[in-house]
Amino acid sequence: MSQNQGTAQYERNGQTHVQITSSQEQHNYEEAIEILASKIQGELILPDNPAYEAERKVWNGSFDGYPAAIVRCADAEDVKVAVNFAREQAMTLSVRSGGHSAAGHGTNTDGLVIDLSQMKTITIDPICHTARLEPGLTWGEVAEKLQPFGLALTAGDVASVGVGGLLLSGGIGWMVRTYGLTIDRLQAVELVTADGQLLRASADENPELFWGLRGGGGNFGVATAFEVNLHPGGTVLGGAVFYEATESERILREYTRLAAAAPDELSTEVLFMLAPPAPFIPPDKQGTPVIVIMVCYTGDINEGERVVAPLRQLATPIADLIAPMPYSAIFAFTAVGEIPGFQHHSRSQFFETFSDEMIHALVESAQSILSPETLITLRVLGGAMSRIAPDATAFAHRDKQGMVLVTHFAPLSADAASLDARTQQVFRTLLPYANGAYVGFLADEGERIREVYPPATYARLVALKNQYDPTNLFHRNQNIKPTVAPATLAAQ
Repeated sequence: MSQNQGTAQYERNGQTHVQITSSQEQHNYEEAIEILASKIQGELILPDNPAYEAERKVWNGSFDGYPAAIVRCADAEDVKVAVNFAREQAMTLSVRSGGHSAAGHGTNTDGLVIDLSQMKTITIDPICHTARLEPGLTWGEVAEKLQPFGLALTAGDVASVGVGGLLLSGGIGWMVRTYGLTIDRLQAVELVTADGQLLRASADENPELFWGLRGGGGNFGVATAFEVNLHPGGTVLGGAVFYEATESERILREYTRLAAAAPDELSTEVLFMLAPPAPFIPPDKQGTPVIVIMVCYTGDINEGERVVAPLRQLATPIADLIAPMPYSAIFAFTAVGEIPGFQHHSRSQFFETFSDEMIHALVESAQSILSPETLITLRVLGGAMSRIAPDATAFAHRDKQGMVLVTHFAPLSADAASLDARTQQVFRTLLPYANGAYVGFLADEGERIREVYPPATYARLVALKNQYDPTNLFHRNQNIKPTVAPATLAAQ
């Protein structure tokens, strides 16, 4: 070893690794780390910290990253410091709020992670029906905070999903037909850009950036706060009805017809799965294929009972759990999605229509791969989401009438190749009927980003990327690549 070389030790998978580095580079890095620690109000977690092992992990256990440092930011100033540090040290940068990225973008190896999970301030104006949300809040926390005011904000299906990732992707959730996408309630975003500047984007300030932030993901900066318009919440008619899957095609044909024709107040989705070992499922039906129709009706409960009734009479139910409930309680029906550390294999697609041929293909392929690890969701869209111009936001698939998500999840000990193969089988079967993809559900799928955005939308996003992040510092996302010399991005 030469005199200008040194070693850096780190633990990985229970083993000590030794990395040979320039001693001067190592000294400079250690000095920069000390400066970083002194500048932030939050916590800097390094590999020798007892909290590191827990903090490095993300929801999708398939991604096992070992970042060089994790900054648990306390405020926007911490975010600025961390962004500047990553840029100056030429480090791979990951940003996470809830950590639910299907592609594992919330972690990396040997880079920096900006963890926003401690930024949970929420300011509510119950008179004006507005709120300011920090990105570390989860949607379950937001729902609980808004519930006492009889207010809500339509969001994702799972309570532990973070505000930050979903509000930059679109937000197809429990009230999508009533109040549109979550981004449709967005009034302003505060974010730190790649050059360490804190900007505000709204219809009046940086309007083109505001357009791109509503569906463009984390490509343009780190969002540190969101200003939103709220809508009524309070009590909804929600829950699920379980049917045996022996008549799957007929039930799905009737469901899609009824759900598409329903008033905007009703948002629904179907789950195709094996019945869980739950107390409300008869013992002889547990582990058998079921069709589960999940509903959320906002509005007069008596009218909701009338609207929802046909969905509860498609066959003889195994279980009917539909009832009036606080909106915040509906997340209990998707609690399995909160479990961290499972490996997840997922693919999703938009559909312009639900034809009989598409439903037949879905049922046939699903039945051939159904297992305790399988969850297939079919969601009927339309309503308020579809009545906004496709070029009003970077989310452009306003015309799509439905979406299917195919996922297999299981402990890390399960056969990953088998889980992925079963996911791909259903996905490929449905390809002839599909059109487009949702950025919020995209896994690590490379050029499929082009299915998320039409050409004109993608071109506008590239122009924004060139302006706000020309060196692609923010590339651990569903990446919009800037049009710069290939050599600049060779390492990304």
